Amino acid sequence: MKATIQKWGITIYILLLSVHLYAQILGDSFASLQFITKVLLLPTLMLFLISQEFSPNAPKGKWLVLFAMAGSFLGDVLLSYNNLFIIGMVAFMSTHVFNIMMFHKINPAGKGMSTKFKLFTILLLAFCMIIYFQLKGAMGGLIYPILAYMALICSAALMAIHAGGNAKGELISKLFWFPGMLFFISSDAVLAFNKFDWSIHHPIKNIGLVTMLTYGIAQLLLAKGYQLYFTKKEI
Repeated sequence: MKATIQKWGITIYILLLSVHLYAQILGDSFASLQFITKVLLLPTLMLFLISQEFSPNAPKGKWLVLFAMAGSFLGDVLLSYNNLFIIGMVAFMSTHVFNIMMFHKINPAGKGMSTKFKLFTILLLAFCMIIYFQLKGAMGGLIYPILAYMALICSAALMAIHAGGNAKGELISKLFWFPGMLFFISSDAVLAFNKFDWSIHHPIKNIGLVTMLTYGIAQLLLAKGYQLYFTKKEI
């Protein structure tokens, strides 16, 4: 079993994501299949990471990554129910906290900030301001927890950039961690605009496909990046 998930874990994940997206296209009559495939995504990635052969001198921090994935798993389950939106968002906030802790472990905050880090700090701040001014009226009392969530996910993205300051994580950060966080932000942005604006004023058919595709890519990139980092495999 371990050898199977080690070799085919990513393939299984992609198949689950593909089935989930197709079930969304088929409609609400396949809601059970949508739920099952969605909640199996993160456990598959967790098993994939656990199954890897780590060298004795492999970097520490695997448990931080697994806790981050567990937070996403809980978020996937909770956000399947409309009345659990806040609790689901808190679960995803824990994901970003653990990712921040992991990226800090790779390259501690406070070391020299790169030009790329400073540039994306400005861009992400501008992005957050756009979302705030576009949706603040529709969000009502949710505006403050959502702002806290936005601050966390943007901080995780910036720490993903900063992790590239570590020689071992430089290429992984560029190809996996930072792109993964950008996909994560894109998924959440689409989810927010759809929940508080589009679904009310001009519904977009199958918009959930965009949300889940970008989210699925995000989790895959982050997990693959961590696998490469912990196993010291060449890209």
